[in-house]
This record gives sequence, C-alpha cells and structure tokens, in this order.
Amino acid sequence: MFKLNNFVAYYKYVLQIEYQKLMQAHIITIGDEILVGQTVDTNSTFIAQKLNSIGISVSEIQSIKDEKSHIVSSVDNALESNDVIIITGGLGPTNDDITKKVLVDYFGDELILYPLILERIRGFFERFNKPFLEVNHFQAMLPKKADIIENDLGTASGMWFNKNNKIIISLPGVPYEMKGLMEKVIDKLKLQFELGDLYHNTILLQGIGESYLANELTEWENEIRNHDISVSYLPSIGRVKVRLTGVIKQKEFINSKLKEIEKLYPKNVFGYNDDKLSLVLGRLLKNNNLTIGTVESCTAGALASRLVSVPGSSAYFKGSILSYANELKINFVGVDAKSIKEFGAVSQTVVEQMAINGVDKLNVDYCISTSGIAGPDGGSDKKPVGTIWIGVASKDKVWSKKFNFGHTRKNNIESTVTYAMNYLRRIILGIND
Repeated sequence: MFKLNNFVAYYKYVLQIEYQKLMQAHIITIGDEILVGQTVDTNSTFIAQKLNSIGISVSEIQSIKDEKSHIVSSVDNALESNDVIIITGGLGPTNDDITKKVLVDYFGDELILYPLILERIRGFFERFNKPFLEVNHFQAMLPKKADIIENDLGTASGMWFNKNNKIIISLPGVPYEMKGLMEKVIDKLKLQFELGDLYHNTILLQGIGESYLANELTEWENEIRNHDISVSYLPSIGRVKVRLTGVIKQKEFINSKLKEIEKLYPKNVFGYNDDKLSLVLGRLLKNNNLTIGTVESCTAGALASRLVSVPGSSAYFKGSILSYANELKINFVGVDAKSIKEFGAVSQTVVEQMAINGVDKLNVDYCISTSGIAGPDGGSDKKPVGTIWIGVASKDKVWSKKFNFGHTRKNNIESTVTYAMNYLRRIILGIND
C-alpha cells in the first residue's frame, strides 16, 4: 500500500488507476482508395466517437493497403498493446477484397456456408430486382469459429474474433453499412466487458487563433493538467475546439473549467461538442421569431447554403440574392453605381448598401452581405487577395467589418461564411464590438 501524504496525492493516484482500467482500441482501415486520396476516411472518426462514448480509448488509427502482409503485420502490432482492434474494408465479393481470407488464415479458422445468411443475401438482391451472382454466394461463406454480426443494410457480415482475451472485429468499409454494424458492436462490447468511464467535453470558439488561445490559457491549462485531465486544441478554418478528457468523476470539474472559457470569450464561444454555427444561429433566430436573408457576392450562395443546411430553416430563412456581377448589385440590389466607381465593390460603403437594401427587398429582420476578393486573382496592393467585407443590416441599423483572411480561394469563402454567421450571432446577442 502507498502511504499518501494528502488528499490531492490520493486523488491523483485514484485517477491514475482509473486510466489504467480503460480499454484501449486500435482502428485499421483497409483500402488503396484511402491511401491514394480518392476516398476520405470518415469511418475511423465515427468508430472512434462510438468507442469513446462507452469509455474505450482509441490509441491509434491506421490506414493500410489491401495486402496480406500489411493486414497481418498491422494486426500483430495492434495486439501488443490494445484490447480491441476494429478493421474496416476489404470484405467485398471480388478477388481484390482479401480481408476475410487473411483473417481466417490468421486465426487458423475455416470458411463455412451460413445458410440463413445466404437466404438473407439472396432476398436482398430479389428485393431490389438484381441478379444473384455466384460471386455473391461467397458473402455467406464466413469463419466457423468467429461470432458473425449480421448486416441488415448490405451483404458483407461483420466478424468478431477472440484471441488471448483480445477482440478483433472486422466490418465492411461502406460507411452506412459499417455504422449499422457498429451499433451492434457497441451493444456487444457493453454486455461483455466492464468498461471504463472516460468523459469528454468540447467547447467551440470562432474567430480566435489556436496559438493565441493556448498562450492566453497557459495558467488555466496547467491547472487542468495537474488534475490528470488532457487538453486538446483542435483548429479548423475560422474555428478552434478545446477538448478536455478525463474520467466520469471529473465531469463537474471539466464542465466548470470550460464555463470559465465561455465567460472569458463570450464573443467567440458559440457552442459545445457537435454544435454547428449554422444550427446555433438558426436556433437563435427561431427562438426570437427573427427572419434572415443574404445578399452575396464573393460567397456566391455558400452562406445561404450553409444556413439552409439546418432542418427547419424555412422558419427563419427567406432567401438570397446572388449579386456576383456589379451590374446586378446596381440594377437588382440597388447599390449606387457612383459608390462602386468611387470605392469599389469590395468596400464598406457597398457592402452596407447591399445589406440595407437586402432587408427591404427580401423583407427580413436581418440581412447579411458579403463582398471580397476570394482569389487567387484580382488582388492589389490596397486590396490583396483575402480582403473581405461583411455587412449586417436590420430594419434600423447597419454593421460592417473588414477582414483579411489571405488564404486560398476555398478557405477565403469558408472563412467568410463562418465569420458572417458568428457576426450576426453576436449582434443579436448584443455582444458585438
């Protein structure tokens, strides 16, 4: 037994024991299409989220070729320090899908025909009026010793192997099929094991840089780490996430520390975990019975598209005017031609006129306008690529702000959309500059 000098030492000791109890998982995605950049690996993200939600910590995510040597060496290495290995991909009916064959050899198993699964697969093809080919027959040939996880959404079943008290699970790579099977896997893991109690909470900020935020929060972060809680900064275009990870006993402490960030940066914090700016802004508009429209130039509808990506957005979004060309700004939106000639389309005067006139033409409570130089061409010394003006108007007031993003065209448009939504959120909440 350890002789502990004080409560803090004891608390840290308990937390260390708790962390040691957490099961470790390794995710392997198989397929050349991932390695050549043809397909984005979204499967690993989903699997990691599901595992973490039940207290299984993911130690590593790996993408490999659909080749026997790669599969065998990856499984060998993963088994050394992990309790659960989840593999996706390589379970199709064609000759290039070899995962099932490799795993059968690896575990000294054999393939046998599962008649009920064969009939289910045959019925799957009949239901969609597709011919049942001999190659599809192989999908019902499965390992004799493995637990089979039936696929309700496709023809490739999942396989659950046990080796030296460790679990190896093979799932199809088709995302919607994998997700359906993963729900069954999670239920089976929860039944079979006494899992850990990992707890995550993530706060979302917009318009503040990762390095600046980390520098500002040095003392705050040190206190967090002194409690054996991990801190992660996760940046994306115009946004940054701060995620804290501990055990369930630390839930209240973790939540209170994130609330401190919310109080420090009310203009930047817009939500938690899976919140999206479009959803947060939409909820704010709907709860206050407010309507919105957009008059867009450089974003060319990207802002409107993001706003209507939220189910139920018809309750507050009325429409958009895409005034990409100056003649449309003048003839349709009503921007003064002299203003464009004197100040240019990318200017405070023009973007404010776009927003003000948009409120009237779209008959909305708020209108957001955008005008800028997205690039890669069109910049100048006075107005380099990445110069963006965002305007917001209500029926009696107008706001505008200049930004200098300076990224690629795609990033400039994404940044404009993100900043525009948070700009309006702040205005409605009365926390604008």
